[in-house]
Amino acid sequence: MEGYKVFNKGLINRYGLKFEEKGIYTFNEKKDLKYGNNGYGFHFVKNLEDGLRYFDGINGEIDIAKVRALGNVLESFDEYYDYYGLCVTDKIYIDHVLTREEIIEYAVNLPSIRLERFVQGYRLNDDEIDLIINRVCDSDVNNAILYYQKNDKDVYSRKLIK
Repeated sequence: MEGYKVFNKGLINRYGLKFEEKGIYTFNEKKDLKYGNNGYGFHFVKNLEDGLRYFDGINGEIDIAKVRALGNVLESFDEYYDYYGLCVTDKIYIDHVLTREEIIEYAVNLPSIRLERFVQGYRLNDDEIDLIINRVCDSDVNNAILYYQKNDKDVYSRKLIK
């Protein structure tokens, strides 16, 4: 199963462990896979934007890697479009660290509801904001950009003039 894993800058996970591109990592203990801070296994997500819920890509520097689960996988399911869907595996391959350009290209091709989640968790520059606004043309996405990227905290409370 393929997916994405978000790291602190330098491919460092939230527990301080350093990973490397093209590396294979294995939990050797025979335990049941489990989610969470006290869980067991390597966490990853199927949809890149869902990984941004677990790392602050707005205020901090992050790396996002394409990964492949090579071992057992436990998947979470959410009835709301698999929002924040999370997987955990006991063996993971760090395939490729995405460039910023690859991340933005991924984002502009997302359906609007998923693009909203992306802009809530990933700091965009002005050119990237313009690209998304011009290519997507969706008021919900534009409002999310104003709120999360431009710090316009009144965007959702303003009344639209017709």
